[in-house]
Amino acid sequence: MTLKHKFTVRGKKFLINRLIDAAESGKLTKSTVHQMFKEDQLEVMGVEILENPVTHKEQEVQQAFGQRRSIAFELAKTLKLIRSETVPGIFPMNGNGQDQHIWVNRCVATRLGRIYRRLPSSLQVSALWLVTFAIQFTATLTKFKWLTGVISFVVLAAKVWHSGAIDKAWIGISAASGIAVVWLLSLWR
Repeated sequence: MTLKHKFTVRGKKFLINRLIDAAESGKLTKSTVHQMFKEDQLEVMGVEILENPVTHKEQEVQQAFGQRRSIAFELAKTLKLIRSETVPGIFPMNGNGQDQHIWVNRCVATRLGRIYRRLPSSLQVSALWLVTFAIQFTATLTKFKWLTGVISFVVLAAKVWHSGAIDKAWIGISAASGIAVVWLLSLWR
């Protein structure tokens, strides 16, 4: 097999399904998600990752696998397929023979996650594609919100000026005040 350079929707589906399965079995915590799924490296990356990578290429592949695992975990939490739950647990203490009772934060599968897991593969891929497309589309809109605001204002100003209802000075004052307000709001953030 060759290295999979892109993290496809099918790869995300595979990891999310594994996360839901691990959450249903009660073995998934936020700290163990990075230690789990080592046997899935071949499926997700296309190549086997060495235990101790030596070359830069091997280290990049290991880092890419870690990022893909984190992306799938965050996506599953964002889609409410899994959620964190604090439960009492027992932590074995070495040496004195007594166990320490602590609170453990583990992940459990939600009702929506169990329903998603029972869907056919094609519906899972379609749902993930729609969600990832919507996330990317929203990020792109957010990135270019200034440009869309300026274009909208220019079109409206041209239309109003062409109608003769407002003088050039009022359009300039309106533009300057709008830019000043947006600039002040961006400082406030």
